[in-house]
Amino acid sequence: MRRDLINDFPFIEKVIYLNTASIGLVPIPVLRAVKEFIENLFIKGTTYLNEEIEENIYEELRVKAAKLLGCETDEVAVFSSVSEALNSIAWALRGKGKIVTTDVEFPTVVYPWIRIAKDKGWKVVLVRSKNYLVDEADLLKVIDEDTLAISISHVEYLSGQRFNIKELARKAHDVGALLIVDGIQATGYIPVDVRKDDVDIYITGAYKWLIGPQGAAVAYIKREIYEELEPGLVSWRSVKNMWSLEVHERIEYADTAKKFEYSTSAYEAKLGMAKSIEYLLKLGIDNVFNYNMKLTKYLMNELLNLDKVRLITPIDDSKRGSIVTIRVDGLDPISIKKELMKGDRIVELSIRRGLVRFSPHFYNDKEDMDEVVDRLRRIIKGA
Repeated sequence: MRRDLINDFPFIEKVIYLNTASIGLVPIPVLRAVKEFIENLFIKGTTYLNEEIEENIYEELRVKAAKLLGCETDEVAVFSSVSEALNSIAWALRGKGKIVTTDVEFPTVVYPWIRIAKDKGWKVVLVRSKNYLVDEADLLKVIDEDTLAISISHVEYLSGQRFNIKELARKAHDVGALLIVDGIQATGYIPVDVRKDDVDIYITGAYKWLIGPQGAAVAYIKREIYEELEPGLVSWRSVKNMWSLEVHERIEYADTAKKFEYSTSAYEAKLGMAKSIEYLLKLGIDNVFNYNMKLTKYLMNELLNLDKVRLITPIDDSKRGSIVTIRVDGLDPISIKKELMKGDRIVELSIRRGLVRFSPHFYNDKEDMDEVVDRLRRIIKGA
């Protein structure tokens, strides 16, 4: 275990936590900030949460998110979830054509398009995977002049496959399409530069690799995109002067990506997301990336030495994230999970679509990997 991080992540003394792809562990300093805010808000009401503080919470998150994503603050909109952001943006798109995605995406990345396509006359194309992986050549081949947008995860939740979003953006723009990326399985350990990669829209949430609370998300929306689009969801926060609370026959939208913000929400979650990004930026995203990739490479190599283990995650470091997914021939994944939980420190992981998924973060170490592999080896021998 990372003994140097026990003060910030005390739970790692009891658990080998390999489930960040589901929910990340929140560091104690972030938890304290959120707890202090909630106590003040619940006890003091508007004598604590005035208009200035409310606005500053959102603005602090925009500033931190802009540093994380490599964009300008005016290109960041604050949401409560990736699903909410993607739905609002998807409803905002105009034009005819097809939406390109894959058959191994998380439902959030696909279902909004299927629903909205019914009203807008779009066609949703699912590029087929092979053994849970998508050949990028197959994906690029489908992107043509009839494409309106590509909706894709930066890193896939199931396999950990990482797409070359710069190449996807280039192909998309060659045919006049948009690239819309769900980055929730990438931000927090993969360095992201939306300007360098020329992504049009990049959405991410707090509660996984960004080690923040649930209920907060941000979207980078390229300036020329947010200036053109009319949000799919609007309310009092969407306008230039939201505190006027005046109603007019025409909506005068905010001049920035803030036009996509619309509702009162859990302010403590937004504050917590800003604090968690600040925590990670102090560690250095490059440092976290290098650490995680070395750690998962070690885990993959050790797993490959075990009988019956079939690795789903790509071997090539450039084509994967910090997710390691396996199948164990002849063994039930639920039983594997139950057996791995036996020990001084239980192992927490996920079973997804019948596969065993490990997702280590920087609060794990080689000792954790060795213990998991050793337990799995005993399980396989005893089967």
